[in-house]
Amino acid sequence: MLLVVVASTSCSRCGARAVPDAGAGPDRAWLEGRPTPELGLVSRTGGTLTLRAAVEPTGFSRIDDRFAEGTMARYTTGTIYETLARVDPSKPDGALLPWLARSWALTDRSLTLELLHDVGFHDGSAFDAADVRATVAAVLEAKNPTVGLRAALGPISEVVVETPDRVVVRYSRGPSPFEVRALLGGVPAMPSEALAGPYDVAPIHQHPIGTGPFRFVRFTPGDRLILERVANHRAPALVDAIHVRFVKDDTIAAQLWEKGEFDLMTRIPPAHWRAIEHEPWAWKNYRRFRIDENAYAWIGWNLKRPVFADVRVRRALAMLYPAEVISKAVELGLERRTTCPFWIDSDSCDPEVRPIPFDPARAKALLDEAGWKDADGDGVREQGGVRLEFAFLMPTTSARLGKVLPLFQEQLKNAGVSMTMEPVDGAQLMSRMRAHDFDAAALSWSSPDALSDQWEIFHSSQAEGGKNYVQYAGADELLDRIRTASEPAERKRLERELHRRLFADQPYLFLTARPALDAVKNRVHGLTPSLAWYELAKGWVDP
Repeated sequence: MLLVVVASTSCSRCGARAVPDAGAGPDRAWLEGRPTPELGLVSRTGGTLTLRAAVEPTGFSRIDDRFAEGTMARYTTGTIYETLARVDPSKPDGALLPWLARSWALTDRSLTLELLHDVGFHDGSAFDAADVRATVAAVLEAKNPTVGLRAALGPISEVVVETPDRVVVRYSRGPSPFEVRALLGGVPAMPSEALAGPYDVAPIHQHPIGTGPFRFVRFTPGDRLILERVANHRAPALVDAIHVRFVKDDTIAAQLWEKGEFDLMTRIPPAHWRAIEHEPWAWKNYRRFRIDENAYAWIGWNLKRPVFADVRVRRALAMLYPAEVISKAVELGLERRTTCPFWIDSDSCDPEVRPIPFDPARAKALLDEAGWKDADGDGVREQGGVRLEFAFLMPTTSARLGKVLPLFQEQLKNAGVSMTMEPVDGAQLMSRMRAHDFDAAALSWSSPDALSDQWEIFHSSQAEGGKNYVQYAGADELLDRIRTASEPAERKRLERELHRRLFADQPYLFLTARPALDAVKNRVHGLTPSLAWYELAKGWVDP
């Protein structure tokens, strides 16, 4: 599970424009963002692929909690880094394909991995079983900020190098399917020499070394990340270089995009997505992709705060969230409401669980029932000397929340709830959420995998140092059972039960299943969207 800060929404060119003459505008596939087959094309090598990134990395290690941002994971996994296995992007069931591991076999409490021969790191050293052992050891070291991946890997007792091409991972109990999956698909190959010194100051955090088809060249803060093709890679990329340009402001990004400076424009805000339907430069020069990702946005309540301790209060807050107004005014109908922590189109979501409807009258009654009343007539409810007020922690760059929160704030105020907004930069926001130094906050979770392990998000053991920022502790036993379920049908049944439990307890106000809204220049070919995003190594550009 990867972390993505809630995207911003801004557009300086979103006024009405005259639709081009009939027959001259975009076709239905373009309007819907559906990929269309590229037939009769012959790939070529060379050229540069320039991408827009809405966030900037603080580091490049894929095992470190401090750098666990989903967008940058996409840009570096499959390009710089490779894992032992990878999700087959053509299969909705999340089947794993061999990658650095030729094969693997699980017997009781051990997993034996047969590795590829003749694979090299970008620094010239050879990849072998010792590197797998060193990377796993770095994850398992309790002093390292690797809590998220460490929790996902499960009870590994030792990693034994039998030969340079064979490594055996032993467990203190039989590992669950999710734990095996996390090892195969979540641990990037990193050279043992680069991890030999003190972890906190390891140069590899800022100068990544992997086995992928692209090598790290340069990172210029405020500008770009440059990757170049590895010529002798076993599956070489087609383009010579990838330039990831960091443009956080959506308005500036849109201006650069209109000038043609991005081959792949990512994170298009809904308002601009709609506006460009009337812009010939867009539909003549770009293909649009609307990707229904395994991603959802949420508002989290810090359950250790007295104002959120009662589930009736949390349900009342959900009833005060004006979802329909926000859908029309901000999301423009492009996002689907969800109540589920799993991929919205999977069988893990219970279709009978529906979003809590907007109902201010019922919300006020619930708050009265919970003992929160405005006894002194100042407009804010209180109980036992505690006012029903909270601060909403938000990233300064989120124009989206800048639109959403005032709409929510107005409904809260009308019900006697005081909410203030506390803007902070992205790094401070994540630091404070890990330390539980917040009242309420909004983020989105995303995963490139159709299967999601919610243990690291909601298990109480993950409150300290992990991703259970809201400190929920209401489903540990159920989460443990899901992890150890060996049969898919039983796992899905338990996941539906978890869905119902989370809905009943409301530690999150689940918002929407958020699609990726991207556009690819017509000169770019070979990029097919999937849950795992794009395989950048397969992209190529016209001269």
